[in-house]
Amino acid sequence: MKKCTFSLHKLSNALLVTTERLPPSCTSLDELAKAEDIEVIWKSFELRPKNAPPMDPDHEQAYKERIAAAWPQTSQTAKERFGVEMEHHRWGIKSRWALEGAKYAEEKGFGDAYHQAMFKAHFIEDRDFGDLKILGDLAEEVGLDRAEFVAAIENGVYAEQVDTDVAQARAYGINGVPGTIVQDKYLISGAQPIEALQDILQQVKARKQGE
Repeated sequence: MKKCTFSLHKLSNALLVTTERLPPSCTSLDELAKAEDIEVIWKSFELRPKNAPPMDPDHEQAYKERIAAAWPQTSQTAKERFGVEMEHHRWGIKSRWALEGAKYAEEKGFGDAYHQAMFKAHFIEDRDFGDLKILGDLAEEVGLDRAEFVAAIENGVYAEQVDTDVAQARAYGINGVPGTIVQDKYLISGAQPIEALQDILQQVKARKQGE
């Protein structure tokens, strides 16, 4: 069984997950991949694409307040349901370079380690991976060649792959994270515990057998 993160969706028996940063549902998906004969494939997604116009100040402030108000419950749920610690949630970090870096890391065989490092940096250590120097530090810490990694980002080597991922997610109708697509047609919104994912997967299998 092959498991890769932020990669292209190819197999019909795969779960396709789009994310901007690793969500608590990663734990459930890892468990699901071990328990079921499936492949979990991760793809890039940007809530605020690189060329998106700035938000209206009043709208942005209201959005920040909603996020801040929900954060205690979000972090508590992540810990209780998924066993994931989420201590920070810095506003306004640009994930584009980190997403492009993920493509590089996967190509070098460091995909899982890289994604875990991004999760830890964002939600636990409060490190801004939208800063290329910090992102380079994180890449080096997981064993990647820092100079080569930074050069790939600066030269946009993986930019088109990320653009393709985002366009495909939009085509699926995904406009938030995390989102999971099962067999190219069933959309699961939000982080789900493994029990819910297993139930959905069994329903999909039963439906497929009945076709």
